[in-house]
Order: sequence, then C-alpha cells, then structure tokens
Amino acid sequence: MRLHRFFVKENIGENTEIEISEERIVHQVRNVFRLGVGDKIIIFDGSGQDYESQILELDKIILKLQILNSKEVFVPNKKVTLFLSLIKKENFELVCEKATELGVAKIVPVVSDRTTLKNLNHDRIEKILVEASEQCGRGDVPVLGEVINLQDPIFKSGENIFVADFGGEEISNVKLKIDNCSILIGPEGGWTEEERNLFKEKNVKTFSLGNTTLRAETAAIVATFLSLN
Repeated sequence: MRLHRFFVKENIGENTEIEISEERIVHQVRNVFRLGVGDKIIIFDGSGQDYESQILELDKIILKLQILNSKEVFVPNKKVTLFLSLIKKENFELVCEKATELGVAKIVPVVSDRTTLKNLNHDRIEKILVEASEQCGRGDVPVLGEVINLQDPIFKSGENIFVADFGGEEISNVKLKIDNCSILIGPEGGWTEEERNLFKEKNVKTFSLGNTTLRAETAAIVATFLSLN
C-alpha cells in the first residue's frame, strides 16, 4: 500500500523523532485519512530526502512521529524559473500544479499590459505547490515569488530569459535546454507592441511554440516541459 506523503516545514536532519503541529497535516492525517498510532506516513522537508515515519502520538493539535528510515528522491537538476502573467484563477492554478510536477524551480506572477487580474492569493498558490510536490514525489517544493510588474528587474540578468511569443523564432532553433533559464509567458491577450519593443531593447530571445495560437496555460506548460527535458 502506498504511504501518504507530506511536506513539513521543520528541518528533519538527523532527528529520530519529530513533532508536527501544522494544522493542515494534523487534520489530513487524523480526519481525512483517519490514521492513528502505529500507522506509517512519509514526510519530506525539501532537502531531497523522503523519511518513512511511524505515528507515535496523535491528537487534535500534535502529530508525533518516529523516523524509521530515509531515502533520496528526485530533485530537479535544472533551475528553471517560470515568469507567468496573471491569467484566470483556475488556469493560473493549473499551470502552477503542472509546472511543479514537471520540475520548475520557481514561479513568479507577472502583471503585464493586458493582464486582467492584478493580485493573487499567495497562500492558496503555495498550498497548490506543496500538494503537487507531495503527490508527484519530488523532493522539494518550488519557490513562489511575489507579484511583479513586467518593468521590474526581471531583465537584469537578461541572457537566459526566453519569451514565448507567436511571432518568435521557431522553438527548434532556441536553446532552452540550459542549466539555468527563465521562461516568460504572456496573458490571454498576448503581448502589446510596447512590450515586444521592450524585449528587443533588452535583447531577450523570443520563441514560438508552433503555427497555432495556444492558450496561455497551454503555452506555459509546454514551454516548461521543453525547458526541462
């Protein structure tokens, strides 16, 4: 039987026992999965290790575990940052979930000229990133950046930023497969001419994902996959 897996904020290290008071985990273990003393779960702290653990104590506020053993699990080698324009709530959340499964290191929400939303439920997105990491088996959780404007210092490093745009260079000619790179995805309405001029001014490479117009969430998932594989 596959054990339930949870991300914990505490550093596990060489500890043989650990107490967890995070309400989300205690609630899921006790009330959702109805586990009890003697049952086993897996916990991880983002260090690239899974820790098989046995429940020693469990009440409404505290979960006490004994660490039984540990093993290395997958942590993406490449550090890909996804700069994603704020799109419809459900589509933004879908991209965050799938980008986590694919192995993105960081997601940064961006306000661009045609962005319809201007804010984000940061706590909800972080929860989605955690749950996606728990589900897919990766050993860390992507970082969620603060919402930025397109004019912010996103282009200071410049050289490894790639922008998805319908009129860009064919994807087969763009070297996305480098150890550290950033992918910039526009909103539902695409980039404005002013934004395209900004990309040219900053010498940022643009790439096309094909001859059809992709939805923003489709473009984000495809570009993330191509940059990591």
